[in-house]
Amino acid sequence: MEKIALVTGAQRPEVVAYARMLARQGQHIVLASTEWAKAVDAALTLQLEGLSAEALHLKDADAAGVAAARQQVIERRGHVDAVFIDESGLRA
Repeated sequence: MEKIALVTGAQRPEVVAYARMLARQGQHIVLASTEWAKAVDAALTLQLEGLSAEALHLKDADAAGVAAARQQVIERRGHVDAVFIDESGLRA
């Protein structure tokens, strides 16, 4: 079964670099951000490198928003193996 990682903070280059490392290990990456265009750009960048990735719009940068994003991935893909949260943009 394909491993799926939800990674928030896709607007930050260091987060995309971390997502790239996970993708190179064979995981499918769901890059989430409140900045939709940056999530799409990050996912397309990884796809152009031959890696498995998709974008997800993170509606709210808080715990509830991350939980909703996780649920969306589960509805689309059936499961999520890991959630990596960039806390620099997370609101309490």
